[in-house]
Amino acid sequence: MTHLRLRSLWAGAIALGLCAPVIAGPINTNAALTPRKGGAIFRLQYRYTEAGAAGNIMHVNSSSVIGTFVYGITEDLAVIFSAPYVNRQVDRVVPRFGRSEAAHDGVGDLTFMLKYRFWQRDDAPGHTMRWAVLGGMNFRSGDSDFSSDSYDPIIGTVFTIRRDDLFFDVDLLYQLNTGRGRFSDDALRYDASLALRLFSGTTQRDMAWEFNAVAELNGRYVVNGSHEVFLSPGVQLVTDQLILETSIQLPVIQDLPTGQPETNYRIITGLRFQW
Repeated sequence: MTHLRLRSLWAGAIALGLCAPVIAGPINTNAALTPRKGGAIFRLQYRYTEAGAAGNIMHVNSSSVIGTFVYGITEDLAVIFSAPYVNRQVDRVVPRFGRSEAAHDGVGDLTFMLKYRFWQRDDAPGHTMRWAVLGGMNFRSGDSDFSSDSYDPIIGTVFTIRRDDLFFDVDLLYQLNTGRGRFSDDALRYDASLALRLFSGTTQRDMAWEFNAVAELNGRYVVNGSHEVFLSPGVQLVTDQLILETSIQLPVIQDLPTGQPETNYRIITGLRFQW
């Protein structure tokens, strides 16, 4: 009886250690974390990208707003839906006509995913390791300016470690592209994130909060040979139900096809609600 009571107290202590404050997860990397059963997360993220000259293109800037909804079906299984709205402005030189500017906006491809956490180890309050698999589909939106022409399966895995004030996440995702032309090449995405809790406390209303510094490495390799890697420092302000975050992505490797503009930088800001 005493043994069972101690086990229950230990399990409760671990749960409190993992939930106060909420575990934020990285900014540009997946995490092997799922909402509680019946719990949900809504994430709104804004991205602004500046790209340089290539071929007859003088300058490109694009901005997008990405809405993501995550719902916990069980403690280990979550469904994820994501939809982006994109605006792109292109400044180019057209032979015989001179300089030309064009702007387009529309809906990008939609993504539907399932995340299943198949392994978890909790050593102590605030100490956990979790491993999950991801599977789903990238759906064409039908918007000619921003949509692919295919429906593309995605499969991947993600591993998470939490040790008191130190958080580590790494993921690997493969997208099997079934389209034609530039949409026919499969793509591999890989990310790693290291975050450190710098400050934490509670407000006068007993709301827990923390401030985190985040450093990420985000890569994408396409089987046609193109390869991009970004170094992504960022910060997060985390409370029980709300997360505010910002990050800047700086190119480390850019090996792109001829005529494709290289990214100068990308700024990412966002917020998350959890309930």
